[in-house]
Amino acid sequence: MNKILVFTATYNEIDNIASLLDAIFAALPSCDVLVVDDNSPDKTGELLEQLRAREPRLRVIHRPGKNGLGTAHKLAVKYALAEKYDALITMDADFSHDPSYLPEMVRQLEEAEFVIGSRYVEGGSCEYPLSRVILSRVANSLARGILGIPVHETTTSYRGFRRSLLQRMNIDAIRSEGYSYFVESIYQVGRIARAENTPRAMAEFPIRFVDRRAGTTKISKKEIWKGFSTLMRLGLQRVVFSGKVPPEAVPAPLPAERLVPCNVCGSSFQVEEYPASHTRHAVSTYSCTSTGHESHGRIVQCLSCGLVYTNPQLTSLNVLSFYSQVEDKTYVENLEARTATFTYNLDAIARLLPKAGRILDVGSYCGVFLKIARERGYEVLGVEPSVWASSYARETLGIPTVTGSIEDLPADEKPFDVVCSWDVLEHVADPMAQLKQINRRLVPGGIHAFSTLDYRNWYPRLLGERWPWMMDMHIYYFDQKVMKQMLAAAGFRLVHHEAYSHIITLEYFLKKLAALGVPGSEAARALLARTPASKLKLRFHFGDIQLYVCEKIAEVAVGDDRSGRVDDRSEEPVPGPQRLAVIR
Repeated sequence: MNKILVFTATYNEIDNIASLLDAIFAALPSCDVLVVDDNSPDKTGELLEQLRAREPRLRVIHRPGKNGLGTAHKLAVKYALAEKYDALITMDADFSHDPSYLPEMVRQLEEAEFVIGSRYVEGGSCEYPLSRVILSRVANSLARGILGIPVHETTTSYRGFRRSLLQRMNIDAIRSEGYSYFVESIYQVGRIARAENTPRAMAEFPIRFVDRRAGTTKISKKEIWKGFSTLMRLGLQRVVFSGKVPPEAVPAPLPAERLVPCNVCGSSFQVEEYPASHTRHAVSTYSCTSTGHESHGRIVQCLSCGLVYTNPQLTSLNVLSFYSQVEDKTYVENLEARTATFTYNLDAIARLLPKAGRILDVGSYCGVFLKIARERGYEVLGVEPSVWASSYARETLGIPTVTGSIEDLPADEKPFDVVCSWDVLEHVADPMAQLKQINRRLVPGGIHAFSTLDYRNWYPRLLGERWPWMMDMHIYYFDQKVMKQMLAAAGFRLVHHEAYSHIITLEYFLKKLAALGVPGSEAARALLARTPASKLKLRFHFGDIQLYVCEKIAEVAVGDDRSGRVDDRSEEPVPGPQRLAVIR
């Protein structure tokens, strides 16, 4: 093997990392080393940059926060494959794994596709305190027995993989993101070996495992519980798939369409959350009241910052073309409920807004929110890509509205005191650029109030792919941690957030349930359609949509986006308007 990558992940390892790198290069002089640092508060990342400046064999990836040890290892696998390494060796950063074993790991990889350094095979030892040794032995014995893993060690990260094995693994199928990743990944390796009838593909050799040289352990009681719950989940999976070809042994091919890097951090390394459930787009699925919940693109999670988004994607012009053609009569039929929704949420944040001034609503649709704001004394302007909706706002409600995107506002438009965007950010092709455009349109200290999805809320976690907001027109699925990072990068300070409330009629609620396939809901809707009960209003605030209020604290250049962004403005759009007209 000519090209070997050694990987370790760091969080507060400033006392260990320099010595560890010296020891790794001393043991394997021809290897490269990849370190993924999770924004260590002790400035491990800064030290790594100093070391990288004088060491060409060192590669460093900085993540914006703690995103789980498992996701760091998934990133390492994707990196090793992308850079065409012959082998990947993973290890801890705290010297519990002695780098002097690395030559033996490489020698073993000449004979086997997977090798693990074992504390519990003959000749191995573990220098944990007695209580931790007992816990570790019990966990490993349970994993071996329940999952049928043919090696004595299942939980340590001192492992070697040949490229040929990494190519046959499906890292995307591994759901664990913390320490339980190690059990789930070795279970997948074992299933592949059994399915291919190659038991000698897995090997182990004895190591002396010592407690960390410096710093403190990162394993929490929560992680221990996750490990046992993962073990039970995999044990059930083994029973269900007994005698069958494991699904993880047949990775799905990547789409041949336009793949894009992460919009927040620029990383091209992601894992698939859900495969695409459709093969084409339709204008009807881009209306505000769309019930196309069964249709969505391929959804991935960035392994660097954690952003969840659709990949591949339409271009910005593609997206605008679809929205420009939307006509949504159902929205107009439910104007009373929409008015109640906007009134309720505006009341919730009124104390955080200036008492008067200019308000811009980005994605203003039919102008209902701005009508309420104007009645409260604000000077208002909307911007909306739908030709139909913006015309309705101007001609029926008398709301001044620009047809197009925020980029279509006149350059000399005076700055605004407040910019709102209700359920918009998840729809745009470039949310970071959108936030920076909004920043540019605000006065210093101006307020940006908006609502968007919270993918890590309990409700989407419970429903999975049946979550109602997983649909074609949603390109991004944010969570609160990622959103705070984005706001800071766009020059905002988060002031307040809470669950956003939707108020809808009973009839519309039953229509949504019918679209989700809930039995009896369509019959109930038809039965109630001609009765006063159909207009009964229901309020929902599960927390899976968050209402944010933030303050502009810095000017940010609109063109100062993350590195690696795909410039899609020059790409050919789908049939539709090539340039949206600006209309007052």
